[in-house]
Amino acid sequence: MTASPGGTEYRALETIRQYGRERLAEAGELVDIRSRHLRWCLAQAAGLAEVRADWRARFDLVADDLRAALAWAADRSEQRADAYDLARLLAELTFTRNLTGESQRRYEQAAALATDPAAGASMLRQAAAVAGCRTVGDDMYRLRRAAADAARSAGDTAGAAADLASAATIAFRFSTTFVRLPAREEALALVTEAGEPAGDDPAAQAAVALAEAAVLTDAFGAAQGPPENAVPETIARAERAVELARRTGDPLAESAALDALTGAQSWAGDTFATADTARRRIALLSSLPVSPAGTHELIDALGIVTEAGLGAGDVPGARRWARQLADHPSLAEVGHRATCRLLMVDALAGNVNEVLTGSVRFLDAWRRAGSPARSLLCPAVAAVAMIHGLRDDHDARREWQEVLDQLGTPMEHIYGYGAVFDAILLLHRGQAPQALQRMAPEPRQVWKWVTWIWHHWYVALRAEAAVLARSPDAGVTVAEARTVVAGNPVATALVERAQALLDDDQERLLATADALDAAGCRYQAARTLVLAGGDHAARGVAALADLGLSPPPTHDDLGVGRGRLRR
Repeated sequence: MTASPGGTEYRALETIRQYGRERLAEAGELVDIRSRHLRWCLAQAAGLAEVRADWRARFDLVADDLRAALAWAADRSEQRADAYDLARLLAELTFTRNLTGESQRRYEQAAALATDPAAGASMLRQAAAVAGCRTVGDDMYRLRRAAADAARSAGDTAGAAADLASAATIAFRFSTTFVRLPAREEALALVTEAGEPAGDDPAAQAAVALAEAAVLTDAFGAAQGPPENAVPETIARAERAVELARRTGDPLAESAALDALTGAQSWAGDTFATADTARRRIALLSSLPVSPAGTHELIDALGIVTEAGLGAGDVPGARRWARQLADHPSLAEVGHRATCRLLMVDALAGNVNEVLTGSVRFLDAWRRAGSPARSLLCPAVAAVAMIHGLRDDHDARREWQEVLDQLGTPMEHIYGYGAVFDAILLLHRGQAPQALQRMAPEPRQVWKWVTWIWHHWYVALRAEAAVLARSPDAGVTVAEARTVVAGNPVATALVERAQALLDDDQERLLATADALDAAGCRYQAARTLVLAGGDHAARGVAALADLGLSPPPTHDDLGVGRGRLRR
């Protein structure tokens, strides 16, 4: 007997329940009682459709009853229709309860119970969307292909075409969430198969156009972007996908197409257009009702807008979006995926305590998930390793480097985020020649790996390394960097700092400290004071200590500049 919002609830001991079932079976009444219990469960599940303040407690109170009724009904052909309804309702309810793993299973169960192939296709699409929320690309792909088969059985050729095209898009758009990524030839075959049955259906046409942008020109960068001469074609295909999606009136279709345009703009090197398009997606999705497909799209959009904002130098905005992503209830089961962007932003901002706290959740969730080798996680791990390096915590840095080794070493680690994080640490330690060597390739030589969020960071840090390493080409490097990063508050301040060091201009150097602080980069602001030397260096060392970081060599230790900077 327990108290509940609706009054006193009575529950029997399991031994009493077993005894009761036996007596009911002997009396031939068990099926009737089970059927009445099933109808009661259907009514309870339908009543939970409206989410109120006490919803969670109400759901938890009846959840086991719903599961038990479904388990019984699913095995009885005469109860199949009710079993389908209960499976569908339980899928919706468990998604609301953030039990995403169970929600996906229930949608798949509902699809298997559906007598109407069209209903089965709908359930499989929902299951695929929940798999997306769980960042399980293999399941997304499998379920959309299964939905295509169900739609075809229902005579819905346009729906089948959209499903096939969506499966092809998933293989490129969400490539980092796969364990076994389908070959490009397999995805291309799906696009070809989807083309003719799409006909004049607007939704199918939009899905096929998006798949073509994904597969034919790699708008999402699954293979690290198209060849340079394909960038105009990539943008054209992405823009066509956006236009066709807009005509459908479906915000989710438009958001997916905008994601392709974001990728295309990134490959074109248009950092600010990339960030603008990413923000358009957020605006488009912000007022939509909660659903598996809408939630999946929003989660993806939050990750992209975080990275795009960071790439454009909007550190406060990037952190705001990353925080929203980390706190999203649908990612409760995958804390490593929830926190990976926030760790990256906080590391570059110098929010050391937040990195140390968030990394505990990341590591625990990653290990509980079986330590999956997902490349999407690599930048976060490299960021945490850098923070431990800045703290002179060699054991912790070694531990995170080992995690990075387990995740693998993709090319973007060598020339993208890996070069950026390594260079920050090397510059902090006063090892400018090594930092310059780490970033030896010019950006245009490694453009595939330093586009997206890393381009401006790479260019700006490379300019500073050239100055501090006394490269004979430092002046040219700084001048070129200034043109590239114009409009980015963080990267511009870093380049101006390099110029001030080159010119031995303390006033200009101190101005960059204020600019970096205003831009949300507390670490770089404090380090600038250290580079200024003298009394400023003491303030910088104190600021770094407040952040929890070790002091770097001072300007005087580095021996950079003469005149005012050495006073």
